[in-house]
Amino acid sequence: MPTPPSDLIPLSDSASERSASRAGTQFYRLRFWARRYWWIVALTTMVGMSIVDILCLRDVPEYASYAQMEVVGRIALPQSQMYNDSMNLATFFGTQVANMKSPQTVSQAVDRITTMHPEITVDPEAEVEAGMELRTAIFDLKVTSTNPDYAKVLLDALMDTYLSSKREMKNQTTDVAVAAITEEIDKLEADIAKDEKQLLDFQKSNNVVFIEEQSGAAASLLVGLNGELARLTKEHDLLTLERNDPIITAAERNPLTVGGKMEVDPAIEAALPGDAANVNPDIILAEQNRIEKLKIVRDQYGEYLKDAHPKMIQLADDIANEQKYLETLKSQGKTARDARREDLELQITNLGKQIDDQREKSLKLSELFATYQELKNKDARHEALYNQLKATIQNFDVNKSVDQEDVAIKAAASPARLINHSWLIRLLGGFGGGAAVGICIVFGIVFLDDKINTRIDIENEIDFPLVGEIPLVRLDKKSRRVPLVSEDDTRHEFIEHHRDIRSNILFGRSEIARNRSLMITSAAPGEGKSTLAANLGATFALSGIRVLLIDADLRRGILHVMFKVKPGPGLSDYLLGHRTWREVVRPTNVPNLELIPRGKVPSRAGDLLLSSATDVLVNESLEAYDMVLWDTAPLFAAHDAANLCSRVDGVLFLARVRHSSVNLVRSALDELTRRNANVFGVVLNAVKQGGSGYYHKYRYKEYGAVAAEV
Repeated sequence: MPTPPSDLIPLSDSASERSASRAGTQFYRLRFWARRYWWIVALTTMVGMSIVDILCLRDVPEYASYAQMEVVGRIALPQSQMYNDSMNLATFFGTQVANMKSPQTVSQAVDRITTMHPEITVDPEAEVEAGMELRTAIFDLKVTSTNPDYAKVLLDALMDTYLSSKREMKNQTTDVAVAAITEEIDKLEADIAKDEKQLLDFQKSNNVVFIEEQSGAAASLLVGLNGELARLTKEHDLLTLERNDPIITAAERNPLTVGGKMEVDPAIEAALPGDAANVNPDIILAEQNRIEKLKIVRDQYGEYLKDAHPKMIQLADDIANEQKYLETLKSQGKTARDARREDLELQITNLGKQIDDQREKSLKLSELFATYQELKNKDARHEALYNQLKATIQNFDVNKSVDQEDVAIKAAASPARLINHSWLIRLLGGFGGGAAVGICIVFGIVFLDDKINTRIDIENEIDFPLVGEIPLVRLDKKSRRVPLVSEDDTRHEFIEHHRDIRSNILFGRSEIARNRSLMITSAAPGEGKSTLAANLGATFALSGIRVLLIDADLRRGILHVMFKVKPGPGLSDYLLGHRTWREVVRPTNVPNLELIPRGKVPSRAGDLLLSSATDVLVNESLEAYDMVLWDTAPLFAAHDAANLCSRVDGVLFLARVRHSSVNLVRSALDELTRRNANVFGVVLNAVKQGGSGYYHKYRYKEYGAVAAEV
């Protein structure tokens, strides 16, 4: 069945596959770290259990005595408010617990034991505990000691000392309060005597009854005068505004008139100067009405009579005479109004003076009366406080005689019992604590470790694909190097991994498959790139491919040692122009594999690869061979690889387990990318067989042996 396009794969299936992949990655990562550092957790666990075991063996038998105290009710006495050590429930219980186990209380209890029970040995290491039972008013007390008799006696003495200290504190507080109240009473007696003298002196110099009566009368008269002043002011304002219009009623001009007659308070009228009567202007209004009536009659006669008719002439004369009379009345009214206005102004002035005098007199009387009231109130306050303090002093004797406690003993100290320490729980605690410390240490190591440990680190931290893995094998005892692969090699798994890399290069990415020059490098020395280049060249050659292996590490190249040929003449001689490249090619003991050794170490090795001779060698070697492998210096050890990487078809990067740094590998690959190198992928070297993240667990040896027999 053909594989569906990636955009047609259901999202749920893709998400589940990614989730399963992440879970598997985490599983292999945890298993790797567990296999590597399990001994740290085991060691810390053993240390923790050993410490607990030693402490258990050194434990001395301890005994505990228990007792209880409770908060009891109290008789509500008025004087009990003078002493209150339970300001609120939120602080009361905590304060009592702190007092019960305070060093001062314990010290006093020990002194009591020393005096009353000299035969009992004091245990300075005894521990005192106190607490509250949940949702109750009961205190639980406990004393732990290596001496059972001392534990019980100390707990009893502790409760007695606590109650005695509360009573002593109460008595001290009462005595201090009595002294303070007595001092305050003495001050109040002096203040009361002073107040009485001031009040008596005031009464001698002032008639209090007269002041009180005159103050009320003056206030009433002042109110009446202010009312009359307001009335006269309003009438004066009306006369001023209506100077040209005499038609105004007496009620409008005088708001205190009733039925045309002005009504004035007799007390005020006696104080007013002159006559309060006013001229009645109703005659003018009547005369105007009469003229209007004559005009109406004239208009009615004018409809059928002429102006020369005697009646019309008579009506015209009457209207003229009435108008003259009206003008005379208006003139007289204006004169009377002006005279009235002047009279009102005089009355307003006189009333203003009387009001000012009366206000000043009333203010003086009010001040005297207020002073008298203040003296009386001050004396009354001092008398009330004096009587209250005297009553408090009298009640203190009753308060002392009725001895009330808010905390009492509920259960006396019990006989001390041996404390049974659970060794199993303590050992489990030591086991858990040691394991936790070990796990923390391992997590710290993992967090700080920057080395590549498994292929999972490559897949998660590096953006380039993993081409293959080289398993960790034993070194040759004589050469201390990894032996090269051969046709009859019994390291089946080792060979198969090199063949897997060969297949990835030949049939992997299409651009690498078409191009046949490959540079092999690493980030730092010691990662095994020369061994990989030699074994990979041999693997290609054994498959019938003509291979040219070039040792481009002009400083420390060792391919001539691995293939047991002379180091020179070699690549450096060709690049310096002393030989052609074909003259420096050496055959090896591997069929189809030829080698160009490094040659003599020149003084400017890195610059030689920049010459045009390098391009000639790259191009002409591909015409003569099927595959050309370049072994270069480490990228961060010399710049040779950086000069060559963009000229070859691809770069194969090598990293070594527990040797290469993730950050260093990432930086090296970034440097190659900036140099326009075509990085084919990463090979992971020295992978421990069967380790975490090691997927190839097939039985290569048995499978290879069967194939050989066939």
